[in-house]
Amino acid sequence: MPTQDHLPAGPSTQEGTEEETDIKYNGMNMDAIQVILKFMEKRIDKGSSYREGLTPVLSLLTRCCRSHRNIRKFIKAQVLPPLRDVSNRPEVGTTLRNKLVRLMTHVDLGVKQIAAEFLFVLCKERVDSLLKYTGYGNAAGLLAARGLLAGGRGENWYSDDEDTDTEEYKSAKPNINLITGHLEEPMPNPMDEMTEEQKEYEAMKLVNMFDKLSRDQVITPMGVRPDGTLTPLEEAVSQYETNEQDTSDSD
Repeated sequence: MPTQDHLPAGPSTQEGTEEETDIKYNGMNMDAIQVILKFMEKRIDKGSSYREGLTPVLSLLTRCCRSHRNIRKFIKAQVLPPLRDVSNRPEVGTTLRNKLVRLMTHVDLGVKQIAAEFLFVLCKERVDSLLKYTGYGNAAGLLAARGLLAGGRGENWYSDDEDTDTEEYKSAKPNINLITGHLEEPMPNPMDEMTEEQKEYEAMKLVNMFDKLSRDQVITPMGVRPDGTLTPLEEAVSQYETNEQDTSDSD
């Protein structure tokens, strides 16, 4: 079924004069969407009853963004504007983006799932775009549930228009920590001054530590299946070896 993502996009405008206060985007009146956005932010700032008071609003906005291209682009311009200052973590600050990213790690599973889903849809369900705005650490829960830890995109179709990065973001990008999603100054590598013997010793010590934790069932080493979902490491290695064997046989 065609959605309004198929509609051509005209030049975006936001009109506001003394005579006319309608908020428009590509010719569409966005007054109602703007009211819902403000209502959502007030619910977030309230800091309580998120499941009853906030999740229905996020669910509504998510469905609107998934179905209507102009609504998604209008909301994204306010929630996820082009990045300029990336010196702070995505969850630190008072912007709407900061507040929603904080919800991605909320103790209430339903709250964090719908907050993450909302941001994911604003990013056209592209993993690389979501990570740019949230950092891998905040998005890991959603990506694991979707089988997208290895990257990729969701199942829904969106328009092919690309985001434009600011010059500030482009210059900072090489030093952005992908896990935390913010700019970090380059740190000296402690292994640069080690001899090869010291490196080997430290590597074996780390292997032995993980082996002990695994045998004591304190942790379970995990791997990623070809479909992007998590599985115990032994199973992932076994599946990889099976696939390699099948490839060799077919050759």
